[in-house]
Amino acid sequence: MTEIADDELTDEFAPLGLLLRQLADRGHGTVLGLVPTGRGGIRRVSRALAAEFERRLVETYRLKTPTLVRLAARKVGDHSRAEDVVQRAFEKILRRQQKDQPEISNLDAYLVTAVCNEVNRELRSVIPERDNAVTDSDGDQPDLPSGRPDVSSQVADALAVRAALAELPPREREAVVIRMQWQLSVAEAADVMQLSPGAVKRYTADGLRRLRERLTAA
Repeated sequence: MTEIADDELTDEFAPLGLLLRQLADRGHGTVLGLVPTGRGGIRRVSRALAAEFERRLVETYRLKTPTLVRLAARKVGDHSRAEDVVQRAFEKILRRQQKDQPEISNLDAYLVTAVCNEVNRELRSVIPERDNAVTDSDGDQPDLPSGRPDVSSQVADALAVRAALAELPPREREAVVIRMQWQLSVAEAADVMQLSPGAVKRYTADGLRRLRERLTAA
């Protein structure tokens, strides 16, 4: 793995990073922290294991709430709204566990995904979708700034990106999604992934290179 500086990462992968963010804004973010399909060892979760998972979930949520609220507040712009968003995300996870207990390899990443998805739902409820933005006087969509990809015009963007992300090694996928889609800082990503900042940078750079190769070859 080769580490590169943040400014080099931004310059080299700016179009890909923008594409990932735009897809996440439209609700096409990748769920993190789950054990890949077919790789889990437990097919049915006993009551004891389910209770233990809920205990771990509640404890992790309690410890991570301040970080999650700060993340949500940065997106929605209001602390009280951010607290509501985080609470809703947690309640949805709890309800999901009552129906089925997915195998989770990284609970921190799973919580971050749930909160970021809820943030995007909150924003979509008050901010019109970009696809429905006000048009110009001729009825055409406003031009995007030069050099930025128009996601809506690309064929099967979401499916292609999600398929390419699924092929990445788990750590690279987590780093790319956490850093580029959810826009966490290196320090925040290191906390979620329980890695050093240097490792986060390396996994992000390697993951983006591998992702770009897959999308270019598709």
